[in-house]
Amino acid sequence: MSNWIYLVLYVLLSVSGSTMLKFGSSESVKTLFVVPFINMNISLFTFLGFVFYGLSFLFYTILLSKFDLSFISPLTVGLVYLLLMVTAFLFFKEDITLFKLIGSTLILSGIIMIIMKK
Repeated sequence: MSNWIYLVLYVLLSVSGSTMLKFGSSESVKTLFVVPFINMNISLFTFLGFVFYGLSFLFYTILLSKFDLSFISPLTVGLVYLLLMVTAFLFFKEDITLFKLIGSTLILSGIIMIIMKK
């Protein structure tokens, strides 16, 4: 499998994991069970979020073996942040402020420079 496919799978699974955990934390979502010692409600969305995060961790481990750490870490963090901002806007109606747009533009510029350097 191409190294770039690992990157895409990592980013998609990481964003999906965060999104599912956010959905799962909603009061309107049906609880499957409660973790007693931390009083945490686990819904199907929460469970899927954990599964997606676990899978993303496996792909990140593969990425670390395929790319330089100084390349892959900022690249993945930036991509995940940008996609989470879009996801939060689309699914959770969170605001995209001027500062978020400026920060995202700087992150995107950094990602482009990191890729160009490679």
